[in-house]
Order: sequence, then structure tokens, then C-alpha cells
Amino acid sequence: MMEEELRTREGLYSLLRALFSYPLTDEVIDAIRSLAVMPDSPLASGLGQMQSRLQEPMDRRALMETLNVEMTRLMEGPGRVPAPPFASFYLHGGQLMGPAATAARQLYLEWHAIPETGWQIPADHIAIELGFLAHLARRAHQATAPEERARALRASLDFLRHHVWTWLPDFCQALREASADPFFTGLAEFTQEAVRLDLQWLEELLAEEAHRS
Repeated sequence: MMEEELRTREGLYSLLRALFSYPLTDEVIDAIRSLAVMPDSPLASGLGQMQSRLQEPMDRRALMETLNVEMTRLMEGPGRVPAPPFASFYLHGGQLMGPAATAARQLYLEWHAIPETGWQIPADHIAIELGFLAHLARRAHQATAPEERARALRASLDFLRHHVWTWLPDFCQALREASADPFFTGLAEFTQEAVRLDLQWLEELLAEEAHRS
């Protein structure tokens, strides 16, 4: 069971990173189309909104263009955008490239997790932070020793507590308020619930392991 959960975490964060990486691609859209969760899952509502949008009768090329135009308006710019995807904006009074970006960058360096994009995107961009969580999830999944796995999981929990969750709910709220497109309102809900559930799972898992030791 643990092996399956570790693999699922790696796949989930890789998907979330791709969903916030501009532009959206056919590959990530197909991944959302094929994703399935239990009907009573907290993820079902957000995923359902995204999938309902993708099922609308529209040429694929036109759909991709529409989604990427909306993504540009919401998060990319140019100019001021209604849902800036940067931690510093929410944590430091609208400032960009603030202390949150510096702290995140230092962690990436410590874990040898330089983003594929280099440093062209600020280190506290939502896609970069989710990509770092995917990196830590992969380290935990591929660990050959229990202490190595535990270290990666503890780093994931610390990063979620002190970096991601400090601003993600505000960002997701801004995204929901700024868009009427079900893909993006669903994406906001799906992302927030996925991260919340993972945070809860890590807290329970590591507390249990600490109790046993």
C-alpha cells in the first residue's frame, strides 16, 4: 500500500505542476480527461468541473487556444493579472521576488532540484513549488532505505507547511473569483483539495512513525 501511495504522490504533483505550466498542452489535457477518482472523494468536485469543460463540443485546437488565452489573462499577463501565481505576492503585500522566493530557491539548491526552466521563472511560482514537491515525492518513492524515504517525506511536509500552504488557499480563491471558466474554477478547487489531503496524509504518517520509534 505504501508503495502505491508514494507512486500516486509523485504522479499527482507532476500533473499539478504541468497544469500550472504555460502553455497547457494536449498531453496534460488528456491526463485530466482520463483521470478518475471515487465519487465521494474531495477531489471529485474540482475534477468534475474540469472534465465537464473538456467535454463541451469544441474543436480541440479551438479548446486549447481558449484555455491558454484564459490562462494568460489569469496568471501570465502581460501586465497586472487577477491571480498572480507567486507566493511573494500573497505573503509580502503584493511584492514579487520577495523572501518567499529566496527561501524556496535555497531549498531547491539543497535538494539538487533545479527547475527544468532554470531561473527564468521566479522560484516561488506555483508550478515551480509543485514541481519541487514532485521531486521530493520521487525521491521518497525511489528511496532504497527507510531513513532516506523519511527524510524526503519530512522535507515534503515542511515545504507544504511553511511554503505552499501559507499562500495556496489565497491563490486558489483568487483564481476562483477571477474566472467563470469551469476548467480554472475546477483547477483551483482540485489543487487546493489535493494539497490539503496530502498535507493531512503526511502529518498522520510521520506522526505515526515518530510514535513507533
